[in-house]
Amino acid sequence: MSTVKVVINPESALAIATHLRHHKELKQRKGLFQTRQVDFFRYKRFVRALKSPEYAKKSTAQPELYPPVVEEGKTDEDADMKARLLFIAMIKSQLVLPCNKLDSTQSKQQGLKPSKEFPNLVLSTKAGLQPDEYYVWNYNPKTLTDYLAVIGVISAILTLVCYPLWPYFMRRGSYYVSLGALGLLAVFFVIAIIRIVIYLLLLPFANQNGGFWLFPNLFEDCGVIESFRPLYGFGETECYSYIKKMKRRKRRQAKKLAQSKTQPAELDEKKEN
Repeated sequence: MSTVKVVINPESALAIATHLRHHKELKQRKGLFQTRQVDFFRYKRFVRALKSPEYAKKSTAQPELYPPVVEEGKTDEDADMKARLLFIAMIKSQLVLPCNKLDSTQSKQQGLKPSKEFPNLVLSTKAGLQPDEYYVWNYNPKTLTDYLAVIGVISAILTLVCYPLWPYFMRRGSYYVSLGALGLLAVFFVIAIIRIVIYLLLLPFANQNGGFWLFPNLFEDCGVIESFRPLYGFGETECYSYIKKMKRRKRRQAKKLAQSKTQPAELDEKKEN
């Protein structure tokens, strides 16, 4: 068994993290870690990113900063060991942290609120560097979008502060824009009041159907256009959240049915063996 040695520059861990932070091979997912949204990935995905042509090109140009992983005349096991040593250096620098992904039951046991969109993640006490182990990024380099956002916010603040210096036509235009925004807000409140009044007036006649609602999705968690579709509905059965809930329930039932069909087949195979 050959001994693999990698000379790791103190700046290599940060350089590798910056280069691979948004690499496509990681197939990163969003999760909730310590109440904040983070990106996490599997260890085997990071090894693949280190073996990618993009990293090989970097290591060829700057081998002292990006130690080569895949080399000619070396086995795949040697490449895996080099990737392992580089990943350990990143863990020691706290650029990545080991974590466990929790399901809904485990989240409740940990006192965490389950999320429908993002899984809950908790810090793991050890990093085994197993292929399917999860790791979370503890490093978020500034991107061009971040700098542009800061410049945009500062520019907007300075523009508002300098309002008295604006030309007359700009001040006049901002006046009409603000009136338009207030008008839209007033229309929204009028629609909300009208739909409540109509619901109360027609409740004795449509009580069996759950009541008549004008714009049943007006206050639902959906897009602006979906909020005004359909024009009317009865009860909760035509609301966006109810329809979405029913779709999720059907998917779960179909999944359970598929699992129940596969389990007897597996048992029969075991008996035959």
